[in-house]
Amino acid sequence: MPELLKIDPYLELVYPVDVSDSLTDICRQIGARRLTIAGQQPDTSGGKQPLTNCLDAAYCDEEAIHAEPLPPAFRLRPTGHIIYGCALWHRVTEQGALQPPAWLLPELIAHVEFLGFQPLAGTQSDSMMLDDESLPLGEPNGD
Repeated sequence: MPELLKIDPYLELVYPVDVSDSLTDICRQIGARRLTIAGQQPDTSGGKQPLTNCLDAAYCDEEAIHAEPLPPAFRLRPTGHIIYGCALWHRVTEQGALQPPAWLLPELIAHVEFLGFQPLAGTQSDSMMLDDESLPLGEPNGD
């Protein structure tokens, strides 16, 4: 069982968790029904590391950005990625094996900025505004 790093924006903590290779276990750890991978870090090794195509990334809840209300979020400072809800920081080999991340706990903590409860750009203010489909149809001109 690999030890992954859980990023929990509810508690504003990053901590290690043991998971099995089961996708069900990964989903349970972050409270998701469907997974996606986000925030993959760029390869900065210049090809010097043997795992250059096995980069750190986050397993996160694919449906989180559709939840009402949105869950709390965090930002990955190196790339600017914003992820809503909990995530597991990991690596996956080309063969699909789950591995512990290259970043150690102190490194990941330094790269995570907790944002709390944040609306997606345009979601809350736009819901108050009428769009073209909401406007009443005008009477046709007799011209």
